[in-house]
Order: sequence, then structure tokens, then C-alpha cells
Amino acid sequence: MDHLGIDIAKTKFDVCLLAQPRDRHASFANTEAGFMLLREWLDRHRTDATAPLHACMEATGNWGLDVASFLHQDGITVSIVNPKQIKSFGDSELARNKTDRLDAALIARFCRAHTPRAWTPPNPRLRELRDLVRRCDALKAARTQEINRQKAGCASAVVAASIAAHLHVLAEQIAGINEAIRTLIAEDPTQQHDFNLLCGVPGIGEVTAAVLLAELPNITEFTPKALAAFAGLSPAEHSSGRSRSRSIGISRIGSARLRSALYLCALSARRHNPRLAAFVRRMAEAGKPPKVILVAIARRLLVYAHAVLRKQTPFRADDPTPEALLANPI
Repeated sequence: MDHLGIDIAKTKFDVCLLAQPRDRHASFANTEAGFMLLREWLDRHRTDATAPLHACMEATGNWGLDVASFLHQDGITVSIVNPKQIKSFGDSELARNKTDRLDAALIARFCRAHTPRAWTPPNPRLRELRDLVRRCDALKAARTQEINRQKAGCASAVVAASIAAHLHVLAEQIAGINEAIRTLIAEDPTQQHDFNLLCGVPGIGEVTAAVLLAELPNITEFTPKALAAFAGLSPAEHSSGRSRSRSIGISRIGSARLRSALYLCALSARRHNPRLAAFVRRMAEAGKPPKVILVAIARRLLVYAHAVLRKQTPFRADDPTPEALLANPI
């Protein structure tokens, strides 16, 4: 099998092909024309065009999705991996230099050594939903910045008026995107059904339900533990030699968007989800800090979301969840 490492940038991408008789390097524009040139380049430099080819790249948002989809349509196995995996692999090789060419070769060697899981292109509707959800998050972050500036006060009346006007525009845009999200979900009966199931979990509102649908379209393929790890809500420990094992909080190696959305939901679920009352009381009696309790609630909400979607049944406060699903609580 041949292996292709791809280092993605906004306007171009570098590739390294690990194939006999020697490794090959090239750079192409990150455009449709560049993808066609990549295909021709692969045809020229692969000694056996019928041999399987495994391409690998780092997750870089939308920059790499087009070339990944192009290669997938050509029947090439494509993997999109967490950049931290590539960095750790480079550290294990004692890599000291960093260029686009070297990074492409590093990604190719990682692909050959670890055979990462194949990537499947997202449904176009899912990609649109993800774009809308992430754009809404960006607008809300901008709104928070402007609110902080407004609260801090300013000596210039012109600046104050500009901030107020910008807040008004941001509010209109957020409302418009939220309406677009609701419309897009409503157009797909399956997605609307899943959305309603998620909103039925006390503490999970429309915003977080949309985030879960956008960021976890394959949520039912996860185990509860793997799901918590993907969201970066798994507990982390450190022990070495004679030092005692100690908790250092959560791993944070995962989706920051999911983690943030679920943490905000935990604030509401702590008060309104009856299934969590006894759990919160036990943790409080054990002396757990409030922030630790909120993280644990966020993890439970994620497990509840997984359960209602996997079973395709509404949330019930009197339906006990097996404690095995919630092993290793924070």
C-alpha cells in the first residue's frame, strides 16, 4: 500500500507520497485545478496505479474538506486526524525542523505507522448545519466582546454609539442564523425527530441540541466512554514512579465546542433535571468543588443525549440509566 501525507493550508497544500522506488514531494493550489494536477501527479509517480492508496491529513476546519472529498470520490482511502496526534508522532521521532514539506512527510509516515480510521464525507446538509452552528457561535463570541466593552465604559460618545449599533446588528444576525438552523433541521424529518429527542432532555435546549447534531452526526457509533473522551470530558490522572496517582481534572483533548455547550447546559440541568438531584447531592456531600460537579453533570447530559438517540425514545426521569454507562465519574 502507498501512503500520501497532505499538509493543508488556506491557498495550497503540500504532499508527500511514500511509494517505491523513492518518496516524492510536490505542492498544489488548494483549488479544483490543483486537485486535478494532484491526480495527474499521482498517476505519474505511483509504480502500481492499482495498488491501494491511503491519504492522510490533519483536521483543519473547512480548508481540507474539498481535497478530501475529491480523493474519496476517486476511491482513495482518506483519513482526517487530530493535529495533536501528528505532533506527538513528530515528538517521538525527535523532529526538530518544521516546514510544509517536512510536515507532509511526517503525516505520511504517521499514516503508514498507525493506519488511521477512514473518513467519510459529511452529508451536504450536515455540512451546512455545522457552518450555521459555528457561525452562530462566532457571532455570540463577538457579541460578548462588545458587551464587555460596553460595560467597561468609554469616554467617546461616538464609540459608545458604535458599540450599541454593532450589538444591534449582531443580535439581528444571530436571530437570523438561529431561524436558518431551525428551518434546515425541520426540512429533514429524521433530523427533526432527533432534535426533538435532544430537546426533551431537561437542561439541553435548542442551541445545544443543534450543536450536538452538527458536531456529532455519528453519536450512536460511540460508546459512552468514547463519547466523553471525544468531548474532552474524561477525567485525567497522573502517576509516575513513586508519586501518587492524582487527578488533574479533565483531559480537554477533544471538541471544545461540545465541551463549552454542555458545560453551559449543566448550569441549567443542575436545577431542572430531576435525574441529577441525587447525583449532585452525593457529590456535594463528598466535598466536590462546584466546578467539578458541573463537569460531571455535563458528562451525564452527553450520556443521556447518546441514550435517547440510540434508543430513539424520549427522555424519562423515572427510567433508570445503567450505572455502567457512567463509569469513572469525574
